Amino acid sequence: MPLPGFVREAVRALLALMLLHQYVVLFFVVAIEEAGVPLPAPTDVVIAFYGFRARHDLAELALVVFVCALASTAGTLVPYAITLRFGADVAHRVGRAIDIDPRQIDRWAARIKRHGFVAIFVGRLIPGARVVMSIVAGTAGVPLHQFSPAVFLGALVYWSLWVAIGAIFGPTAERLIGPVYIRYVFIGLPLLVIAFFVFRFISARRRHARLG
Repeated sequence: MPLPGFVREAVRALLALMLLHQYVVLFFVVAIEEAGVPLPAPTDVVIAFYGFRARHDLAELALVVFVCALASTAGTLVPYAITLRFGADVAHRVGRAIDIDPRQIDRWAARIKRHGFVAIFVGRLIPGARVVMSIVAGTAGVPLHQFSPAVFLGALVYWSLWVAIGAIFGPTAERLIGPVYIRYVFIGLPLLVIAFFVFRFISARRRHARLG
């Protein structure tokens, strides 16, 4: 059954808006995840699809990496600033929330305090430790002029890898599952993220209404 005309027009307008502002969407998706907010879609996959779409344009590939690196640097300032301000107690609380032993956080904090820039740079290249590095760096009192450059350079390397994966292996995936489905996935991932936040907002309003 075909969609009503007004629905098709609304979908076209939304997709046009997303394509027009694709780098703004990309920036906020990466920054939100780096701030420690879990998203329903893996950001790495989103970046790989951006790499797939830009695979024929080296300048656009570089722009994707640069936007992601800026977003990572901006997003990590949130957990960094919180733990820098409130110290180890908050870091331990956050660590327990994401299933990390507080003693492990203390060990990482001591290591980062000793090695600073290098430790943060290396830690930011490890998928499971990337967000934790922001928490630990704040706890360790690493100065901002060391923290942000280390995050930015680490992000350049990390996101370059995922963009390259999308550019190299995306065409193979397109041949296997078809170009139409690739486009649906690329469009669907940001929409899924937006829907996730709308759902959380509505749920919070309902909880507040019940309590009030």
